[in-house]
Amino acid sequence: MNRCFSFLPFSFLLLMVCVLDGFCGGFDERFWEKYAEIHVPFREMKDNLLSLRLDPGLLGDMTAKTPFADLRVVTDQKEEVAWQLMEKRPGQWNQEIPHRMQNYSLDTEGETWLELLLLKPDAGVNTLDVITPDKDFSRQVQVFGSEDGKKWNTVRKDAVIFDFHGPDRLRRTRITFPQTRFPYLALKIKNSGVNPLHISDVRVWRESVEPGQMYTIRGKIEQPEVNSSRKENSIMIRMNKVFPVDQLTIHTKERNFRRAVEVQVKRDTGDWKTWARGTIFHYDTEEIQESQTRIEMPRVAAEEFRLVFHNLDSPPLSVHEVTGSGYQRFLIFKHRPDRKMYLFWGNPLAEKPQYDLSGIMKTPPLNLPAASLGQTFPNSKFEGRKARLPFTERYKYLLHFFVILGIAGLIYLQYRVFRRI
Repeated sequence: MNRCFSFLPFSFLLLMVCVLDGFCGGFDERFWEKYAEIHVPFREMKDNLLSLRLDPGLLGDMTAKTPFADLRVVTDQKEEVAWQLMEKRPGQWNQEIPHRMQNYSLDTEGETWLELLLLKPDAGVNTLDVITPDKDFSRQVQVFGSEDGKKWNTVRKDAVIFDFHGPDRLRRTRITFPQTRFPYLALKIKNSGVNPLHISDVRVWRESVEPGQMYTIRGKIEQPEVNSSRKENSIMIRMNKVFPVDQLTIHTKERNFRRAVEVQVKRDTGDWKTWARGTIFHYDTEEIQESQTRIEMPRVAAEEFRLVFHNLDSPPLSVHEVTGSGYQRFLIFKHRPDRKMYLFWGNPLAEKPQYDLSGIMKTPPLNLPAASLGQTFPNSKFEGRKARLPFTERYKYLLHFFVILGIAGLIYLQYRVFRRI
């Protein structure tokens, strides 16, 4: 009985540390560096949802490991308000239009001629997909439309389809053009003396695109390096703001190039890790006028990016600017008419909160009343980065004192036990 009793002080010590550590968890404004008041469009609103645009110009650097995870909507009574993040990405809707392929042949000049009869009258189409198993090709394409299948009108004269095989394979066989309601369409594919492509089908679409909303963050190019043995070069990009981006655009005045590009971000250890890969190109010849210098990637907020260009035997590109772009995000939350509300942010260690979002509808943010942020203030109650550490890290010496005290107590109790034996 006495021996069991001798462990009570040590157990009590462990319990006290756990309770104190748990007591310091959850929302505590001491851990957040910045805040701003949220202004509502009109105070007499009922309990409706509000939409708050997350503007990099107002929020500044976002340092959370998970983008936007450190956002907290809080009332003047220190009540945390549930929120949901929504983004304004481009919307795209496709409707395939049935058709019948006819008159698939070569003309007198050896060019491929292909006619399509649309089986849905007055459909209104603007996109074609050329289906071919062939690889490693490039062809100019002209698109025509007709009311009767005899007299043809030019719909687009400068389209191109291509497939570049290799380690950074690049394929584009989709053709877009202004919407047309011709019941007959025709493709003229210029073979320029080489073997015609084998066309197994052409898919016809009516495509609707709703543009998204984006913000742009500029970057500064630093530390260019060339690795001749690996046939690659790299540049480091320092962003003007640390704010989540979804794509990087590489600006260069060069033409007629293609490069595989690797986007890298820094780990906490300081070394680089691959975050995304893509292929950029810009062709400007008599046959091809196509370009793509944007690399899509998972959302990330980083102060620095490293771009690695795989050049093969080509010289490095001359890049004069790199910009980051992000889809506009909106914070959706419920209005509290009887409370002032504030947005807190600036806690790199914060985890994304888990809310019961059953009361937050999936309403497009542009259809909701728009709230706005007031002036940003540094949080006067912020206790510094050290305050974010676990209790055992913040109060090492205090913990050591209690451990020593507990050990001394145990020794004393054991001494009492042995004296009674």
